[in-house]
Amino acid sequence: MIISTARAEDLDEVLALEATGFEPGERWSRESWASEIDHPERLVLVRHDAHGLIVAVASFSLAADASDLLRVIVHPAVRSRGYGSSLVRAGMEWAKAVGAERMLLEVRPDNAPAVKVYTRLGFKPLSTRHNYYPPGADALVMAVML
Repeated sequence: MIISTARAEDLDEVLALEATGFEPGERWSRESWASEIDHPERLVLVRHDAHGLIVAVASFSLAADASDLLRVIVHPAVRSRGYGSSLVRAGMEWAKAVGAERMLLEVRPDNAPAVKVYTRLGFKPLSTRHNYYPPGADALVMAVML
């Protein structure tokens, strides 16, 4: 498996992954993903399978001494194989290298597999953001020191 920085020509595959990971009202648009890929203070990583197809994507941002894990999507056919974790670890290395001291994320508290992965990676719960996700679902805010 190969991890690389997303490029503009990856956009269609990233959007296809987006459709497997989120309900229509929660999906990022083509414009949003294009902006993520082109933004100088963002890192979008993709993981390719043995055939060169993108099977996972993660997006990270940087602001001062903190980085945010904005999005992780793994194709349903390859979930629970560590692909998402590998992208998050690579993002954590990037964030530390560019001066971030911690990384934050929001996750649905009822997304037990994701919470378990983040906990294994060292993230700890900080707070809850009420009504963060539509329709009125809370978000668990987690952080890890880099």
